[in-house]
Amino acid sequence: MQATSIGVDAASALRLKAPGTCGELMQGAIDEQDFLVNCPVNLFSYATVEEHDDGLHLSDLNRFTKIRDTISLAAHEYAFRLGHKIAIYSDIPRGKGMASSSADITAALEAVFRSAEVRLDAQLFARLVTEIEPSDCVHFPGIAEVNHLTGRLIDSMPAPADLNVLVVDCGGEIDTIGFDRKKARAIYRQNQPYLKDALAKLKRGLRHADPLAVAEAATASATLSQQIHLKPQFDEMLATSRELGALGVNCAHSGTVLGVMYRASDRLGDTLKQDIVRRFGKSVEIVGDFKIISGGCYDC
Repeated sequence: MQATSIGVDAASALRLKAPGTCGELMQGAIDEQDFLVNCPVNLFSYATVEEHDDGLHLSDLNRFTKIRDTISLAAHEYAFRLGHKIAIYSDIPRGKGMASSSADITAALEAVFRSAEVRLDAQLFARLVTEIEPSDCVHFPGIAEVNHLTGRLIDSMPAPADLNVLVVDCGGEIDTIGFDRKKARAIYRQNQPYLKDALAKLKRGLRHADPLAVAEAATASATLSQQIHLKPQFDEMLATSRELGALGVNCAHSGTVLGVMYRASDRLGDTLKQDIVRRFGKSVEIVGDFKIISGGCYDC
């Protein structure tokens, strides 16, 4: 766990957590409208907030400028006084497309809102977090289809009940803001029927508790993403994982991770992990084996 502490008294503080993601179940643009379908997993960023005399106190501001900027914007727009000390703890790897920054901001902002007794609906919350950078909007309950540039909630689906994902890092680091959106949109424009069919299949799978349909749709999106941000290990990982009983592979469309998706009840995690390590060696790193869960802020 990565930790940054500024002497917050845990006994008197408010503590919340927000999930990271294994990339996205889908990302694209349909009829010129950007969207993603997020993929929250049980890997969290934690925010501990305590009231303070005045101002906003975060250690290592160079690391947490996005939190500072988002909370300062919220205080200005919703006219509440800042008097808070914040400590951030995170299990989520940085720069990999796992929504580390979105989870940090979500946990910290919600904790400050509760401390200040400010109530804000989820849509306005999403608008705030996307003012600073694109966001997976992990604060929405369930699995959310969102415009990650504006925070607009497009659709909401239930989280799958029996779907795990083995997260594999293919190496490197990507800044979400630096993602080549122009190239991506051109490819999405050329593949509208493909995207529409995959999105419809994904929604059916989530609403009808069909993990195979969910994984197949996510794999379709990850396959298209290869034209935008190539992950050299993708094709072999998909083929060999399916041979072992996995359902498909999703990706971080603007990141470096792949997610090998399998039914939790099949208990394939160790088998898949051993096979991937044997086949790919040091060219990949196993981040962990996680459950796909509902988004939202959770009490600790």
